Amino acid sequence: MIGTAPEALEHIPGSGRVVTQESLWKNHRLTINEALREVPGVNVRDEEGLGIRPNIGIRGLDPTRSRKVHIMEDGVPIMLMPYGDPSSYYFPPVFRFDRIEVLKGSGQLLYGPQNIGGVMNLITRMPPLTPQGNFEFRGGNLNYLNTHFDYGGTWGKGGYLVDYTHFQSDTPRFTNIRAKIDDLTFKTVQELTARTTILAKFNYYREDSGVGYQGLTEADWGARGGDRQTPFTHDHFDFRRVGVHVAVQHMFNADLSVTTNFFGHYIARDWSRQNQLALAADGTPIGGSLTGNNLPATAFTVVPDPQRRFTNEREYWVYGVEPRFHLTHRLLGILSEADFGARFMHEQSDRKQFLNQITGIGGSSTCLASPAAATCLGENNIRKTDAYALFFQNRFFVTDQITVTPGFRIEHVNYEQFNKLPTTGETFGKTAITEVLPGIGATYSPIKNYTFFAGFHRGFAPPQISDAITGTGAVVDLDAELSWNYELGMRSTPVQWLGYELTFFQMDFQNQIVSQSVAGGVGATLTNAGRTRHRGIEFAVKADVLDAVTGQNRNEDIIVDLNYTWVADAEFRGTRNSAITGAALLPGEAAVFSVSGNRLPYAPKHLLTAGLSYINRNVGFDGRVETQCISDMFGDDRNTHNPTPNGLRGIVRGWCVLNAAANQYVKPINTTFFVTGKNLLDQLFMVDRTRGIYPGLPLMVQAGARWTF
Repeated sequence: MIGTAPEALEHIPGSGRVVTQESLWKNHRLTINEALREVPGVNVRDEEGLGIRPNIGIRGLDPTRSRKVHIMEDGVPIMLMPYGDPSSYYFPPVFRFDRIEVLKGSGQLLYGPQNIGGVMNLITRMPPLTPQGNFEFRGGNLNYLNTHFDYGGTWGKGGYLVDYTHFQSDTPRFTNIRAKIDDLTFKTVQELTARTTILAKFNYYREDSGVGYQGLTEADWGARGGDRQTPFTHDHFDFRRVGVHVAVQHMFNADLSVTTNFFGHYIARDWSRQNQLALAADGTPIGGSLTGNNLPATAFTVVPDPQRRFTNEREYWVYGVEPRFHLTHRLLGILSEADFGARFMHEQSDRKQFLNQITGIGGSSTCLASPAAATCLGENNIRKTDAYALFFQNRFFVTDQITVTPGFRIEHVNYEQFNKLPTTGETFGKTAITEVLPGIGATYSPIKNYTFFAGFHRGFAPPQISDAITGTGAVVDLDAELSWNYELGMRSTPVQWLGYELTFFQMDFQNQIVSQSVAGGVGATLTNAGRTRHRGIEFAVKADVLDAVTGQNRNEDIIVDLNYTWVADAEFRGTRNSAITGAALLPGEAAVFSVSGNRLPYAPKHLLTAGLSYINRNVGFDGRVETQCISDMFGDDRNTHNPTPNGLRGIVRGWCVLNAAANQYVKPINTTFFVTGKNLLDQLFMVDRTRGIYPGLPLMVQAGARWTF
């Protein structure tokens, strides 16, 4: 989307950032959450602490399950079902990325479907020209162990690369459960002719963990938040993904080329969890056994139901084809570059929920029949989407200083749902949506190293199938998310030791879909939020203060960098009532409550990452100290200040953590030794309330070595 050239952003009519391989490696980013916090405008909410299921939001958008961000790997979408269920239950390990590109503004119309706040492309390493390999080992507290290996090279007209990562740890969220990840990728690039190249990539990913959903109540947070213990120790998550990507690039002539992507993945996800029991302060149950996290607001504590558990068994099949053309032309007498293409994508999911009654943990299991359906199944449906997209963008080089880039995207989505659960027979429902998304952007470079940019575009995100079609087959009036997004900014490198970017943004939604939780928590059902507005400023600066004082020094650097976001407005507008009802309300709370003017949940006003780095190339040493900060957030649409006993509502207090990393390269053995620390002051803070209180990352200290051979 952006590229690696120094002038890559020069003609892009919007804000963007590349998280480089150098940043990922030298800072030893533990998770994608940590890596993305150096990108202005991005808010990443921790979940299990290992970055396995990140919650990424941009410019105050709901970060839950990263559903408002279009996530790609090497240019193709990787979400469960990019149209029908874009939830991020899978995220590849950060250790195999070459770089991460984040693009905001009108340029993102080339990508979709979720192109409201921004698009992200995870770039994996290419086979090197000469054979080379890396082996890295790191270990640390919480029984953390990580090994990463890659080896590749080019022989004749073919390049090959194999990449393998294994890591395991006690989870930082709750340390009495563990997670284990294996990730294997094979990539090859073959030059078929002087004009045709084919890239093929195969990936296998496996998660085997005890990660569940249930967080802590307020009483539990006070009693064992610092100990990071959960009573839900018999949950089990088994996730397997196989992905394939083939890209054929052909150059017709010097002006016209095409890259055709064929891609697909298969996912099997079995998640076995214990039912929850809400208890009052005296230990008496409140309500019945729950399979979701919709605890009554008055729950003092929550414990596993020793007699009931359930398994959510899911399978996903996704495949698609997308040709993308690039044309340099003078069709209107103006030097221009056109990017255009089309995409077809098919998605299907098979979703089942098994309800079981057991005789204690590890005991025999029998069917827990539902009185209404007399079945062991709590869910049994098949969901399908067929999606068609057409996109076009033309960059006019009006003068050497001015570019104008209009474009559009057309999305058409067909939904189908087969509900096999009802005892009266299968129900079926279908619906379709079509949207035309225009946009235009411009850049102006009056003098060298100064670029002003501006643009606006129509943002789009389709509703999930489960929210557009009910279990009876009825079509819900849940429209696609649509917004008008505006940007105005500048970026500059006025001198060789200084670079900065300043962006003003505004997003006006005619309809934003807001969820409190995708896992059965507060207001679990998605609702049309109606009009919302997001408005603010992003600022980034990077300076080599040693060069500023002594002149350009190629051997030493002292670098100061700062990335700051101010989301001044992120509020409900127009007429809209709270989604929180029923048992989620405290006694005496009004069932109907206007949230117009309230701030959106999990939309912090302030985000900051600032760092100080020292590099000495003569001795092979570099080190960095940084702080990552976030301000207070509301945990629900009513903007509840005082927390409810169940922990699902209330202020999520802001926090700052201090991180550090140091590297020493030993040339004779071509090895870099390193030590890194996260949350060096070991502060206890909460990051999430959607399913109960989740604590943030604790102190984590790791040491290791990377050998290049």
